[in-house]
Amino acid sequence: MSEALIRLRTLEPSTDNGLYQTLLESTLAIPFKIDWATKKYAYIGPQIEALLGWSPESWQTVNDWAERIHPDERESTVSRCVELCIAGVDHEADYRALTANGHFVWVREVVHVLCDEQGQTTALIGFTFDITERKKNEQLRAELEQEQLANARLQERLRLTHDLHDGLGGALVHMIAFVEQGEGALEREQMLSMLKLIRNDLRQTIDSNTSPQVKVPASQQEWLAPLRHRFSTLLDTLDIQCDWQFANAWRTAPNALQYLAMTRLIEEALTNVIKHSQASQVRFYSHQPEADVLVLEIEDNGVGFDVDAVDASGLGIGMRSMATRIARVGGTLQIESRPGRTLLSTRVQLSTPA
Repeated sequence: MSEALIRLRTLEPSTDNGLYQTLLESTLAIPFKIDWATKKYAYIGPQIEALLGWSPESWQTVNDWAERIHPDERESTVSRCVELCIAGVDHEADYRALTANGHFVWVREVVHVLCDEQGQTTALIGFTFDITERKKNEQLRAELEQEQLANARLQERLRLTHDLHDGLGGALVHMIAFVEQGEGALEREQMLSMLKLIRNDLRQTIDSNTSPQVKVPASQQEWLAPLRHRFSTLLDTLDIQCDWQFANAWRTAPNALQYLAMTRLIEEALTNVIKHSQASQVRFYSHQPEADVLVLEIEDNGVGFDVDAVDASGLGIGMRSMATRIARVGGTLQIESRPGRTLLSTRVQLSTPA
């Protein structure tokens, strides 16, 4: 093997090969060679000064290298490098390197370990790369992922808050009103029925966060019959007439998320009628004007309210909860209200689960 090829493989600049010297020192990577026995630099590319500000002459021994590693990474980087060099294992190391003006930049060193015929380490050769921009991008990505994770957790909390408010909260209002309007002590079966209602609402709250496990009812009648049964008794007790209008079959069935969202909306809307409207009549209407569209309307003849004022005041938690819930499943919500008539209508574009 020629002397030129030997020098090329060992990254040792040839004193009699100007072309190789020029190529070696014009690359963005910074070449180096360290004699293992003396722990001294046999060579380091002049590019090191442009990157770190330290002159090539200032790199005398591996102590100069170690002292210019950030304190947080110094011990682990040096220990790992020494162990791998003794074992004759090529390796890489990322760390922050100190610049001459006191700042730090991220570098990556790729090290090849040269050994003699007995397997003993004789020298280290390699390249140092500036990876500061790469690390900045990695940090930005990590921060973005953390922000997305925090946002996802916040959305989960808000979703759970909405579920508890719309479901369990509605069930409690339902029972409180039933107790207040009733006469005498509650019978055992009545109390048991109320407790089962709370249990079912908690189950539905859990199901709303595991929608793939939810089975959509086979028809509108199967969907609305339990809701109608739950509220009819209480509405009758409060002398509120309720007219339920819906088709028996689906033209297109909603997906699990849409089914849960619309169920919660109905519960919240009827609970609001009970709590606030002072109505004597309620009309529920479900229809599909198009095969893949479902429209729900809930209308009462109560005292009404100023929709804009309630929304601007920040008191309309239920309204915002319903609007957010429906928007998440591809729907829209509109509320119109005046004395004698409040109409809540939602339109959902039905689709299969993504």
